[in-house]
Amino acid sequence: MPSHSLKFACLLSFSLLLAQHAQAVPADAERAASPVPQLAGAWSWTDPAQCSETYEYRVDGSGSVQSGEERSEMAYVFDPKGSDTGFYKLEATILKDHGGTDCAGSKEDDTNKLYTVYVKFNPEGDQHVVCVAPELKQCFGPLRRTGAAR
Repeated sequence: MPSHSLKFACLLSFSLLLAQHAQAVPADAERAASPVPQLAGAWSWTDPAQCSETYEYRVDGSGSVQSGEERSEMAYVFDPKGSDTGFYKLEATILKDHGGTDCAGSKEDDTNKLYTVYVKFNPEGDQHVVCVAPELKQCFGPLRRTGAAR
């Protein structure tokens, strides 16, 4: 799931404020008939304050996050199994926080921090929300696919 720089920590705190803005994603019956969504690629969203974030997930498990002025490099693990409710576990470790103020207003250095989030995709697989738990209560998004995997 993605900053957080997809600095996850700051955005997860920020997501508490945005939970009511998260859009619903696929019904469980539709998910069961769908192939595993592909996380690899670039995903972006703009929060209500017009601050933009872009998460790039590379096929080799590396990635980057751009949140406002902040830039970070990460390593991630995406569990392709998913839950019965359509959530996929995403663990990301910030390898290097290059500084700057993120969309949550934080300048904290998140280097070496591990974040666990849960993503849920829409039926087409071109959008997803990022949640602090495998439920649609504390989420942000939807993030939209903006680039292919590399």
